[in-house]
Amino acid sequence: MTAATHAYFILSADYSDQNCRIDELPRPLDKKGWRATEGERMGEHFPAGVRLEMSREHRGLVIPDYIPNTLLMPMVTGKLKTLLEQESGAEIEFLPFALYNHKGRVVAPECFIANVIGSRDWADMKKTRGEKSIISPGTFEALFQLQLDPEKVDPQAKLFRLNIIPRFLIVRDDLRAAFEQNGITGMKYTAMGERCRLV
Repeated sequence: MTAATHAYFILSADYSDQNCRIDELPRPLDKKGWRATEGERMGEHFPAGVRLEMSREHRGLVIPDYIPNTLLMPMVTGKLKTLLEQESGAEIEFLPFALYNHKGRVVAPECFIANVIGSRDWADMKKTRGEKSIISPGTFEALFQLQLDPEKVDPQAKLFRLNIIPRFLIVRDDLRAAFEQNGITGMKYTAMGERCRLV
């Protein structure tokens, strides 16, 4: 099948009240975290024994497989890591951390930042709408509508970043189906061409 015969979706986290949220990286990791929002390798900057905590500003306790965070990086449970390794076909740098609750107790010892390496110039810029970045020309601060250029998309790619807004992952329909068949939680999907406001 060619890229044109597949459907693609913008992946975002479910920020429902019952779900937990992560708001901070420990120092000095916070100065390196941008790498995992843009698909740059950061393994050499990532120490062992990283501990992340649920936000004290948000009382949700449920830990979905795709973990909500305000750090603009994909965070996943061990279950989702295994599925990504089996099904995504993408080059992903998995950076391990333990998740602690509001009382300082470990509640998920095996979680990961899923750093999908690289970004692609596969967006159809004539049909894509959003708020363009002043700081980083050629990128967007927010997306209102996204379209891919089927002539550019690698027909083998099931999971990738776009260089115009690399903090969001793009998921192909068959990988989405694998997530749903395996009961993966915490994911929301926006179809190509669908109006949205993703920041």
